[in-house]
Amino acid sequence: MKGVFQKSKEYIDTRFNLAKLKLVERSSRLIASLIVDMIKTVFAIFVLFFFSLALGFYLSELLGSSSLGFLATGGIFVVLIVLISLFESRLERLFMNLSIKRFLQKWNDEIDDDDAERKQD
Repeated sequence: MKGVFQKSKEYIDTRFNLAKLKLVERSSRLIASLIVDMIKTVFAIFVLFFFSLALGFYLSELLGSSSLGFLATGGIFVVLIVLISLFESRLERLFMNLSIKRFLQKWNDEIDDDDAERKQD
């Protein structure tokens, strides 16, 4: 009887440790994904900044005035801000849904890997 109890205790401990390791793996996968997304966002901001500068200089040449070129570029961004404000609730819903899908996809990637490993065994 002691052997059965001991084996049951070992099994429970092993399952608990496995659950902890899976949680750590999933969490680290999500954190890594967030870090990569933040890095991509920073680079996208730099790209947008340099494209904005290029547009400002291009419009400056077309309009014959640096002030007018950069003013027109600023005006484009103001129009974009107004458009985003008009569709704010729809955009929030869209980004929430995309975030949830991405989160669950990253969370479930590990589960799919486990299922594939179990099928091989």
